[in-house]
Amino acid sequence: MSVVEKKEITVAEAKALLEAKAEELDPLQRRVLDYTVRFAKTGSADSDKLVAELMDKGEIDRQLAVQLANCMPGSIAEIRTFLGRQRIISEEAVGSILTIIKKYRVTP
Repeated sequence: MSVVEKKEITVAEAKALLEAKAEELDPLQRRVLDYTVRFAKTGSADSDKLVAELMDKGEIDRQLAVQLANCMPGSIAEIRTFLGRQRIISEEAVGSILTIIKKYRVTP
């Protein structure tokens, strides 16, 4: 595989990309595929929609939206750990982020 574009992607998107080229993967790429199969929290299409919806809130960038989509935090406190001290976001905005994440959460 060669680098076509460089951007943050979710684990689910990486899984879809690697599964499409499954026959051509080297051993390291196969280990990464195994990881993505175990840890993808949503499907590729859903994770892409989730990232887009989180970014539409206007208060978070793509990198943070991807991290939230990968981890799918279940509480405001968990979301705040991703925000860190450098980002101050209102309680209302964090609550709406949690609502969006819960909409895409797959319950086992």
